[in-house]
Amino acid sequence: LEASLDCLYEKRSSTREAGLKGMIDALVARVMTHFVEDKYETLTHQILSSIKRSSSTEAALAGRALAMVSITAGAGKVAEHVFEASFPHLSKISKLGRDSAARVSAIEALGMLAFVGGVDLEEASAMEVLWQIVIHKGSAHADQTLGTSKPTPPVKAAAITAWSLLLSTLSSKRVMALQLPSVLGALSCLLEDPDVGVRKAAGEAIALLFEVGGIHLLEEQALGEGGATAMELQVVDQMKALAASSSRKGQTKKERSEQRSSFRDMVATLQGGACHETCVKLKHGDSLKISTWSQTVQLNAFRSLLGEGFQRHLQENDLLHQVFNFAP
Repeated sequence: LEASLDCLYEKRSSTREAGLKGMIDALVARVMTHFVEDKYETLTHQILSSIKRSSSTEAALAGRALAMVSITAGAGKVAEHVFEASFPHLSKISKLGRDSAARVSAIEALGMLAFVGGVDLEEASAMEVLWQIVIHKGSAHADQTLGTSKPTPPVKAAAITAWSLLLSTLSSKRVMALQLPSVLGALSCLLEDPDVGVRKAAGEAIALLFEVGGIHLLEEQALGEGGATAMELQVVDQMKALAASSSRKGQTKKERSEQRSSFRDMVATLQGGACHETCVKLKHGDSLKISTWSQTVQLNAFRSLLGEGFQRHLQENDLLHQVFNFAP
């Protein structure tokens, strides 16, 4: 890690990229909490220097490196510092980055940094940035009104997923402050998106809204105004159709199968409130049982960033023990 950090001071971009790769590999392979606590200000400053450079490869690596620093540090003042220092830079790349891979990396990092180190107002600011990407309709007018450039399908899917990660931490009261009719309307439109990744991410966000009570609160709100919400029924019908869909232009057989399976689980939540239970088998005979959409979204976020290091971190990282209520 010391050698990798030294590489970030070099002028050659290839040397800095090698340093970032080495840093990510080290933080994925072992839980180096003491190193991060001792060096977090230097780490944050140097990684942010890489994020601001023009190389898309370097920026993409730097986003993941920041996320790994936050995951390693865990909740507390270190993660709060990393988030506060990184927020303006990650927000800018997430909204206006020219390279799709760098934008996806910045979005994933923004979501994880806010999840670990954000407090209420800061977390809300991150959700607002992500939502502006989610609702971008691809027009020049949207560029101007949202201050966001047109997102590619992977960028939009990443923004929905990161927004859902932060949604998974909200109380019902804070969910009610999200202007639910417009949120559900936007997600309903995204269920019709040509990209399967965008459709799946939108479906997970809707299932999560149902689980945390947001949709039922919306229904009560509508009933109080004299009529049940038609939007809820529309969304259920859309997701039933996706769960039964046999073909869609441009989809492979595997993608169609995955879509049907995913949306069947989501529809079950919408109709009965239950989430399909997942059991993650671990070393030493341990297992992690996931039984809510909140946990599913969180699990997918950590798995995506940790990769092969997920098992090691789940065994040794206090942050993951707290998030999943897991004792190895």
